[in-house]
Order: sequence, then structure tokens, then C-alpha cells
Amino acid sequence: MRNRVYYLSFFSEGGGFLFPDELPKNYYSPGLFLIESHRSGKYPYAFSFDAMDNGKRVSLKLERANESDPRSTLYVVRTKHYGSFWFKFEDINPSLRYLGSKFNLQDDFSFSVAISTDSEKLERACHNFDFYFIGSTLREEDL
Repeated sequence: MRNRVYYLSFFSEGGGFLFPDELPKNYYSPGLFLIESHRSGKYPYAFSFDAMDNGKRVSLKLERANESDPRSTLYVVRTKHYGSFWFKFEDINPSLRYLGSKFNLQDDFSFSVAISTDSEKLERACHNFDFYFIGSTLREEDL
């Protein structure tokens, strides 16, 4: 299991997920922040969560809010300038798998979606400070 938040798009024709750069030309699908979840229901203590801060890519830490409960689905990103951003994990249908060619995600894990508990705060941070989460698309690893 890799401890990072991915940005993947749903590809309805294949019934699964692709990275935006793997979608067919002229195909549009909004993305989701997804993490690999283990079938046991346990999540790692922390994930790497990429963001853009005034045009600069930064890697932040998404940490379990209840440190002692490995089944907790409430996580938080604490930033120096913008406060804390809370996310909850929700399981999605395990038959929805990664369909692309980036071998790093072709294994026995299913996905959970990371959902903001306060989307208005995320929108304010984006509008007021040019700060927003982008997740990983693995493009930086392909170089």
C-alpha cells in the first residue's frame, strides 16, 4: 500500500478509474481524491497529499485524527497559513479498479474516496489564497 492521495477520474466506458492524462482525447470526467485502502479496513496513520500554494507544488501530510484507532476514517491536513482541512474516507465499490497502465496501482487494493468535511473552507482558501489540493497523478514519477 502506498500512502499517498491520488487524483483519478472515473472512466464510465471501462467501469473504473484512470489518471487524467490516461483518459481518451476529448473525454471529460471530474476527478476524485482516492486512497488505496486495505481490505482489512485499516488505514495507514498518514498519507502524502499534494497541493498548490501560490503556484508552487507542496507535499502535505494527511494524518489520522484519532491516532490510536487504525480503523478511523477521519483525517486532517494541518497547514501553517490556512488552518486545518478535515477529510473523511468512504469506501467505494471494490469492483471499481484502476484501469490504466501505471503498474504502481495494479494490485490487490481497493479505493476509498477522501471527502472534505468543509468544502466551503476549501473554496475560500482557493479563492482567497490560491491554495488548493491536487493529489498525485504519478506524472512526477514517470520522469
